[in-house]
Amino acid sequence: MPPLEINVVGGASLNRTAERASISVRVQSEGEKQEIVSQNVTKTVNQLSGLFRGLSFKTETGGATPDTPITIFTFGIIQTASSIPEDNDGKPIGPRQYTASASITAIFRDFEKLSEIATDLFDEPFVSITSIIWQLTDDSREQLIREARKLAIRDAIEKANDYAEVVGREVSLVRLEDGGTHVPAGRTKQTARRSGFAPEVSNGIALEPQEIVLHVKISAKFATADWTAPAIHDGY
Repeated sequence: MPPLEINVVGGASLNRTAERASISVRVQSEGEKQEIVSQNVTKTVNQLSGLFRGLSFKTETGGATPDTPITIFTFGIIQTASSIPEDNDGKPIGPRQYTASASITAIFRDFEKLSEIATDLFDEPFVSITSIIWQLTDDSREQLIREARKLAIRDAIEKANDYAEVVGREVSLVRLEDGGTHVPAGRTKQTARRSGFAPEVSNGIALEPQEIVLHVKISAKFATADWTAPAIHDGY
């Protein structure tokens, strides 16, 4: 009988509840007075910096403590711009408008505190929540990937054995290729309105952590014992 070659794709999907939430906040002010616009953003950024810093507990070495509500937070620089409103013909229709803005990102491990902060931010002028991205910790993500890889290989083996059994042959794994890992982060997009977060409870906004689904795919080649790999020609 001729050698038998079986090519299959193995896959696995695992899910785990998010352990972190990355919230992105935008601070922005617009108006005709450049100084007022800049002051609005600077004051708000300083207030949020103090708020987030007070929720970011550090060890003596500077790392996050196990019970800290916020593990990491970052503030972008304040950006400014100006423009003169124009009509469709390019003619000025009003005084120069000034804009100042800054972006802030914080990673929460305490979702109750996140809900509380999100509720408070809705009442803050010049502030909008642009997104909340649900994540796993690095350790959990790597552990989940390892588990999914093993399941994907087992899936490929089962498929190959099913085919080989039908034709009455025995095959072994001769080649394995990683097809990649896809870990989409759960995202909640939001503007300054409450409608993007549901449900709303009496004491604020209830934010439920999403399920993070991880997908792993591998390509595998199985063959009978008399199979030989094709010769590789280098073209010379």
